[in-house]
Amino acid sequence: MPEKRPSKEPNQYLKYSQLGLQLFVTIGICGWLGYKMDEWWNDGRSLFVILMILVGATGAIYQLYRSLPKD
Repeated sequence: MPEKRPSKEPNQYLKYSQLGLQLFVTIGICGWLGYKMDEWWNDGRSLFVILMILVGATGAIYQLYRSLPKD
């Protein structure tokens, strides 16, 4: 009987388990940077927070799209 070798590829669940955390961290860091930019340049208005969250969300979704299989 042939011996089963462990697969070198990670389990599919492990491969995609970090995507939610990656999205959250990317958007969170961009939001924090926007907050700091607003404090520095914009006298407390939330223009850069909104802009940076949109940039972070766009980048995170693009990264998610690139990581999905191309089937």
